[in-house]
Amino acid sequence: MSESNKSGSISKDKLIADMKQIVADAEALLQATTDQASEKIADLRTRLQTNLKAAPSRLAEFAVTDVDKTRQDLRDALQKTSDAAQHAAEAAAEAAQKAEESVKKAVESSKEATRHAAEAARDAAQKAVAATREAADKALDAMQNWMR
Repeated sequence: MSESNKSGSISKDKLIADMKQIVADAEALLQATTDQASEKIADLRTRLQTNLKAAPSRLAEFAVTDVDKTRQDLRDALQKTSDAAQHAAEAAAEAAQKAEESVKKAVESSKEATRHAAEAARDAAQKAVAATREAADKALDAMQNWMR
């Protein structure tokens, strides 16, 4: 699970826990004001009772919606992964086909072309060795200067 998904899950769990605590506190408030008879308090108690009755189902609906969204997100991610794998497989097959065609063309070409390619590869290797040697010499000089 990624960090953002972990923190999202923790935030949602905290939200649900906080809402449950609010419901419990509201129920306690209702109990504490049962002997209060003013009309404003009676109206407030009625509204609060109505909202408290609806809260558990709303929380459950939120949790179900969240699970459904997570499942859909997972399905979407799996589909994208599958699509990417399919594209990669197609690209690899295409590259293999092109490589095979290149090999066939190279085989069909003359020995002279092969010799030129070998010479070019040898020259490139020699240049790479020379460049590596030069870089190593410079690194050695730099280390020796640093150690002095």
